[in-house]
Formats: sequence, structure tokens, C-alpha cells
Amino acid sequence: MTKTEAIELLLSKNEAERALETAQTLFHWDAATTGVPEKSLALRGADMGWLSGEQFRRFMLSDTLKAVETLEAHDSELDEFERAAVRETGHEYRKSVAVPPEEFQKFKTLVAQAEPVWEKARERSDFSMMLPYYQKIFDYQRRLCDWYGYEKHPYDALLDDYEKGANVEMLDGFFALLRAKIAPLLKEIVKSGKRPKEITGIFDIGKQRELMPWLCDFVGYDRTRGKVGEVEHPFCTTLSRNDVRITTKYHEDNLMSALFSTLHEAGHAVYEQNMDERLERYRLADGASMGMHESQSRLYENIICRSRAFAKVLLPKLREAFDFFGNWDEKMLFEAVNIAQPSLIRIEADELSYSLHIMVRYELEKALISGDIEVAELPGLWNDKYEEYLGIRPTNDAEGVLQDVHWSGGMVGYFPSYAIGTAYGSQLINAMRKGLGGSAGVDIDLAAAAGDLSPVTAWLKENVHKYGMLRSPDEILRKATGEAFNPGYYVDYLSEKFTALYLK
Repeated sequence: MTKTEAIELLLSKNEAERALETAQTLFHWDAATTGVPEKSLALRGADMGWLSGEQFRRFMLSDTLKAVETLEAHDSELDEFERAAVRETGHEYRKSVAVPPEEFQKFKTLVAQAEPVWEKARERSDFSMMLPYYQKIFDYQRRLCDWYGYEKHPYDALLDDYEKGANVEMLDGFFALLRAKIAPLLKEIVKSGKRPKEITGIFDIGKQRELMPWLCDFVGYDRTRGKVGEVEHPFCTTLSRNDVRITTKYHEDNLMSALFSTLHEAGHAVYEQNMDERLERYRLADGASMGMHESQSRLYENIICRSRAFAKVLLPKLREAFDFFGNWDEKMLFEAVNIAQPSLIRIEADELSYSLHIMVRYELEKALISGDIEVAELPGLWNDKYEEYLGIRPTNDAEGVLQDVHWSGGMVGYFPSYAIGTAYGSQLINAMRKGLGGSAGVDIDLAAAAGDLSPVTAWLKENVHKYGMLRSPDEILRKATGEAFNPGYYVDYLSEKFTALYLK
């Protein structure tokens, strides 16, 4: 096989994989946003399993490896896009080749059937409905670790699927730092008894919907290349850089839930839309890692849009829509969207305590994969850890172990990316303000207060977005900030912000 033949083969495979992936994405979007007849679930699950299996089978043909090896031998002759495509394809192939195809297809069928069951189990607060699914899902994940191989801890093999370079040793240290600095701060704030005025009452959902286009436009989400749906558990999904869709969920009695979930998912979407268009041809048009993706959603949602500067532009919009805010000022709104208190639901958690929610999931996943605990023990252990770390205890499965969709989708090893990504975001924001990364410094507060985040998005596009998977998270961080991953910026940001809000 010549170099030219190898490149053409990989590019043709990319076209087939993209088409199969798009079909699966549309299946999921349809089920999540419009709902499907219950009697169709078995066949839809089988169809999803077949599509995944066909995609896997095509990718795992021996000619894929032959093309990769041919191009690896011509590495010096490749451009940066070809080199990255060979790197990523080779890495994915060599991991996947150890997974029996029939096992992979069975697993994809299983998770396609499990997610609708999770929705009903959560609605009924009945963990027993999910127990047999979770047992099979975690059994597969343990076998997957053995198929992939690992050096120290089996969980490391799963982390690699979401955050290349992350491992248990790194995460144990990261969470130990948060436990030492942030957990005591949260307890001190609770002990202080200070409570800002809360945003309470009933807020018309129709008026909430009318706010969403403005929010999307504010963070730079191009709605002409996407759409907004409504679901039980908000997400962002991408068919291409010109079709990036986001979702949200409205609550009459919780205005800020839809507002900030929309900002969060729009942050993901902006990342996808701003990638170099050349990346799609090489299947590199995706986040450098899940953590880097989360860095974008959470820096928009929290660091920028929970700031005093954003409160200045948000308040007039809220006053226009809801009489409730008639007597509020921007300081009151800033304090209200930064209430720090222990809570049971991760997606509703305040910025300060959020990573403690992730720590619970990390510890449970790690223990399940190592075999130290059994799936049937999850509800009780989940509740115990919430009581230990956050000082509150779930009273039912819906507000406890069933609150997240991830495990029903087979996404084990995903959760730590949320915390890592939040720390990435703080590091990037620090560099943006200082003018690192070869770009001029950005006055983020000035941009937010002016209602124009284009300088922020331009810096992120140049230093993060445009690269997609062309560069690793470590390469992106080093080029943009001048150093490797440093969670100290995250800890300092949280400590300074919430100490000023509550303890001064």
C-alpha cells in the first residue's frame, strides 16, 4: 500500500463512519427531544446496536491498521492534519482491536435500551429497575479494562477514553487538593449563616423560552447552524460544525436552571462551531478531550456568566420578562446566582461545591471497576458519601444515585472530566487576562458588561477551539498558558471569589 493509497483509504473510511455516526446521533436526538413509542424501544435499540456494530466492523478491518502503519512509516512526509489523523486512528484502532466485535455490539444494544429505562426509573425513584442494566454495564466496563490493558489501576484504561493522560494517581492528587482547600471553605460558609436573597417563585416557561435566543447570541452560539431542543437531561450534540444542537430543560419554579444549562450547552456548541473546517475531513473535529470540552462550557457558564459584570447586562432582561426583579440591583443578582450551599443534585450544584459531587462519582466508579464494591451497594454508598462530603443525605433514589444519565449510556470514566475541565477553564481564563498564548490580553469583565463577548471567543478560537483534536490537551494548555495542567488557578479562583462573597 502506497502513502497516497493509505491516505485515500482512511479518508473514505472517515466518510462512511461519519454517515453511520450521524444516523446514530439523529436516533438519539429524536428519542431525547420528541420521545418515542415505548413499544418501539426494543427495535430501536437493535437498530442502534447494528449501526454501532457496523461502524465498528468497518473501522476494525485489517486494512485500517495497514494504512496506519504505512503512514507511520512516512511520518516526516505528512502534514499536521494527516499526522494527527494517523495518531488518533492508530490509538483508537489498537485499543479497539482487543474488543470482541460481538461483545461491542451487544453492549451498544444494551445501553440503547437502558437509557429509556433510566428515565422511568428516575421518575419512579426506583433503583431496582436499573440494577440489572447497571450490573451488565459495569461488568462490561471491567472486561473492557482487561481488553484495553493498564499499568497500575484498571480505571486508568477507562479514563483514557475521555481524558488522555489522566490516571488515578493524578486524580487522587487533584481531588485531595480540592478536599483540603474547598471542602473546608464550603463548611465555613455554611457555618457563617450568611444567605443572599434567593430567586424564588413561579416563572412563566414561555417567557423563559424567549430569553434563550439572547443567551445563545451572547456567548456566540450561531443559531443558524444549530437548534435548541427540550429534554429531561440537557446536552449538546454535533452532526457537523454546521449542525451543532443544544438542549435545555425548563422549570417553572427554578428560573436559573434553564438559563445556566443553556449557557453551559452553548459553550460546548461554540467550541464545536469554531473548529477549523479542515478537521472534519480527517475526523479531528471534536474536542481535544472531554475535559477540554467541559472547560469551554463551564468557563462561559460560571466564570463569565456568574460574574458581577454579566449581572449588569442580565438584570434588564430579567426585569423586562418578570416583575419579580423590579426592585433588584446587580449586586443582589450577582449574589443570588452565586449562592453556595450543599445540594443533592449535581447539575443544580453551586460553583463552589460542584467538584465535590464529581468526587462522589469518581470514588464510586473507581471502586466498582476495582471490584471493591458491588452495584447493588450503590444507593447506600452514594448516600453515605453525600452525607460525608456535603453534609446532606438523599431521601430517595431520584435525588441520589439515579440523577445522572451517564451510567445508563455506558459512560464510565466520564465524570472526572467535569472537574478537570473546570480547572482547565480557570487556567485558560488566567492566561486570557494576561495576554498569553500569542494574543492580546482580554478584559473579560469589560466585554461581559458591554454585552459583547467577541474578544473572549476570538481568544478561545485562536488558542483552543480551532485545534479540535489536532493537538492534545497538554499541548493546548502549554501553548496557551505557558505551563502544564495546574489546578492551583481553579482553587485560587474559587477561594478568592467565595471568600469575598461570604466571609468578608
